Amino acid sequence: MSYRKAFIVSNALMLAAFVWAFAKDFNAEWRPYQKKYYQLAADALEKKGLKDEARRMRRSPVEIKQIIAGDLGRFDRCVTCHVGMDEYVNPTLKNDFAENPYKSHPKVDAALVKAHPFTKFGCTSCHSGQGLATSVDAAHGWVKHWEKPMLKGVHIQGSCVKCHGNFETLKGAEAAALGKKAFNRQGCQGCHMINGFGGTTSVPLDDIADKPFERIAGYNFKRVQIDGKELRDEHHDSHWNIQNWILGHLLNDPAEVTPNDPFAHLNAEPIPPSGMPDFRGEISRSEADAIVAYLSGMTKEEVVPYRYHVPAPPAREPRLSGTARGRYVFAKYGCQGCHGLDAKQGRRRFNAAGDGQKEYDDTLPEAEQFAQMNLGAEPTLPNLVGTYTHEELVKKIQNGVPAADAKKWSPKGPLPMVTMPSWKDKISKSELDDLAAWLLSIAKKDDSGF
Repeated sequence: MSYRKAFIVSNALMLAAFVWAFAKDFNAEWRPYQKKYYQLAADALEKKGLKDEARRMRRSPVEIKQIIAGDLGRFDRCVTCHVGMDEYVNPTLKNDFAENPYKSHPKVDAALVKAHPFTKFGCTSCHSGQGLATSVDAAHGWVKHWEKPMLKGVHIQGSCVKCHGNFETLKGAEAAALGKKAFNRQGCQGCHMINGFGGTTSVPLDDIADKPFERIAGYNFKRVQIDGKELRDEHHDSHWNIQNWILGHLLNDPAEVTPNDPFAHLNAEPIPPSGMPDFRGEISRSEADAIVAYLSGMTKEEVVPYRYHVPAPPAREPRLSGTARGRYVFAKYGCQGCHGLDAKQGRRRFNAAGDGQKEYDDTLPEAEQFAQMNLGAEPTLPNLVGTYTHEELVKKIQNGVPAADAKKWSPKGPLPMVTMPSWKDKISKSELDDLAAWLLSIAKKDDSGF
């Protein structure tokens, strides 16, 4: 091919590329939304007799709009479709439209919205999503490789937790506050550390909101059911996201969500299922969503400058003493996470030998062996603590119990995953004394009354 022909062909290809780019932009997904908003807004103005304003609204240019939140390093184009939330087009930020994306932001007169002006905070600092995108799926973060999809429902209150240390008393963050209470009530802090407080048996959760998707196996989502529906292994809407990963552990049996390899089919050593208790029947769906909202604020990313943060006042503990304080200490450090609410019933401890299990038999089918291993449980404390003196019980709690000390139901099965950590560096001596006193007060009495 001669240089002349090559020049002509390259110019033709360039022209074709320009035509394709123009056609793609002309048919962009956001354009019809913006055009319809101007039409609806103009019609509303005409009904009010404001014909000149309606005429100007109809002539508004159709263009990409964005909020530049300089302090946050955010460039949010959400108002390209949600034009009713663009104060330059709609200064009052109010309208009567009921349908998205045309309606205005709810509760624009409320203190929560007034304290977070859109021009300063943008959209994604609270809602998450992909601010630079201009198509529905991409903007809401429902695409692969986007780690922060839009928060839905009460989960958005996780954004309050990120900045407001006082979220427990903050109007508008009631669900997140409830989530923290439920988290502590169930004893989750007994195994999971958050900001230096809690146990070390399982992974810390102070950055759980940052957990990348590649660390969540796709098959796990197929094991999760929410509202009776199985989640699909895809990035769309409410399916593949960290919020549903957390919710799945609260609304399903965690041992089924993460079964691992208890019979060593794929590994050199057997690996037990998740040691997390099955909380079904103890927490409601609303409480589960509240816990997700609370944990959605657990991030180590610098979402906003530190000067935006609102500190919480120092927490005050109740003035208690003796066994009353001991019961409080039991709950404070999350002992109920393994030993049950008020120590009434030890929770599951996979493959621990315990009451109600058949005698071990390696000829049993694997499904039956799994069921027997799944009956293993932590000790029910009222049945056990009476065998200790006060000093022995304090020492036991201080030193903890390693997994190697656990008696296994199946000698070929995994070590029971849940162990009692050493608390000597975390619980003060006076707290330990009161805790031991309370535990001995609930010890089961024999027939003699002792």
